[in-house]
Amino acid sequence: MYKSQEFMDRLASVGEGVQVFAQALLLKPEAISVGDGSRIDDFTRIEGGLGVEIGRHVHVSSFCSIFAGGGARLGDYSCMAQGSRILTGSEQLDAAMSSVAPTEWREVYTGISIVDHLAFLGANSVMMPGSSLGVGAVLGAGAVLTAAIPPWEVWAGVPARRISLRDPEPLRARGVPVDELAARALLTR
Repeated sequence: MYKSQEFMDRLASVGEGVQVFAQALLLKPEAISVGDGSRIDDFTRIEGGLGVEIGRHVHVSSFCSIFAGGGARLGDYSCMAQGSRILTGSEQLDAAMSSVAPTEWREVYTGISIVDHLAFLGANSVMMPGSSLGVGAVLGAGAVLTAAIPPWEVWAGVPARRISLRDPEPLRARGVPVDELAARALLTR
């Protein structure tokens, strides 16, 4: 079961063949764009905030979330594995840390978090506001990212750190347009 056409028409833009399952929660849909062939599973939560751009053929798995008032960009063929989170904002220690506290008591840092083309967020991983994954980068399961992962690196742990490299050659051998996607990387724009 998928979202109604009436709901889909509320999104900022929707590509061809997009699947948004009925139990996905999309708040401020007018700030959310979804590219061709992408899929958003049931039990996800995406808050439009300052804008969420989901590229082509992106999979946002069940129990994932993108939230907290900032923005996010997910590149083509990227993936959020089950339970991964992209935080786009964070309460600060020098203020009241509750979203229901009076505005003048709060200090919220918001940022733009980027998951570039062919990048992957492992199950239950967390990206903090303003962090990023370069083209083909991988954030391991359960990791917490507070920095920028360069292209084709694999990071894991809390806090996340580099543990290995990812070879793009097997993807090229399968016909993946690695060089074309790298040439239009989100992090260079």
